[in-house]
Amino acid sequence: MPINYQPIYIAGPTASGKSELALKLAEQFDSVIISADSMQIYRGLDIGTAKVSKEIRAKYEHKLIDIIDCDEEFSVAQFAELAKKEIDSAISQGKLPIIVGGTGLYFESLLYPMTFGKTIKNEELRSELAKEYEQFGARHMHDKLRELDSETAERLHPNDSRRIIRALEIILTTGKTLKQNSDNQPTPKAVMVALNTVREKLYDRINERVDKMFEEGLIQEVLSVGSFDYQSMQAIGYKEFSDCKYTKQDGQYLISNDELNRIKSLIQQHTRNYAKRQITWFKKYDFIRWFECGDYQNAIAYIKEQLYVF
Repeated sequence: MPINYQPIYIAGPTASGKSELALKLAEQFDSVIISADSMQIYRGLDIGTAKVSKEIRAKYEHKLIDIIDCDEEFSVAQFAELAKKEIDSAISQGKLPIIVGGTGLYFESLLYPMTFGKTIKNEELRSELAKEYEQFGARHMHDKLRELDSETAERLHPNDSRRIIRALEIILTTGKTLKQNSDNQPTPKAVMVALNTVREKLYDRINERVDKMFEEGLIQEVLSVGSFDYQSMQAIGYKEFSDCKYTKQDGQYLISNDELNRIKSLIQQHTRNYAKRQITWFKKYDFIRWFECGDYQNAIAYIKEQLYVF
């Protein structure tokens, strides 16, 4: 039976097994895996962003990974433009496009393109909001967002300057909250699955992932970048090192055990908080089919059902 080629979206909180599901799906279909992760775009940030290995990327085609340097900035609008091109290219070649990641706004830009299309060029407002953020600080801007869109403010950490500014840009441009903007769009005909599990199990997975990152050399990766002023270094797993005390010996960055444990604990805590926000974001899509972490067989069976429906 011929395949009804269309984008397959795989979402969920961090450490839920999204990349594993994408790879298992790619084993069964000629596919292009398109990253919807706002950190995997950066070259050189491999460990803290949990990229799949270069060997796996050589075996299964991946897109939108390692496309800019750490000192460059990147927007949701840029992602939407590049991702749409990759989706169209994959389909034109008879390949299955698999969009996988955990960045809610990236999915939003593809699922509801008209919402983002109306707001992506308001650069003057974005610049003014950035200046306001710099002048009055994180708490002021988060409170401003809370007054205009309390639901979105609940999902965003006060220090998440990029997404707070982005949310304010959309709200002040359209006069509507992010949810209202989404509600004005018809429900997309999208095949979208998400992975999740009970909170305690998910938190264990997160803590184990962070431990593994440190074992693989996260310290050297972070401190070798050189500046915490970059947009890329504001992400979880990197920003927690901004005030750390270290020494450098024979080209290696050395941190005391106490400092190491403090930073690791912060990263685990911030990642757990982020996972909660991710779940809240994706729960708003009532067309998502949710599966237990590790239940790849049933998730793939569901996806196959949709691919063969005309």
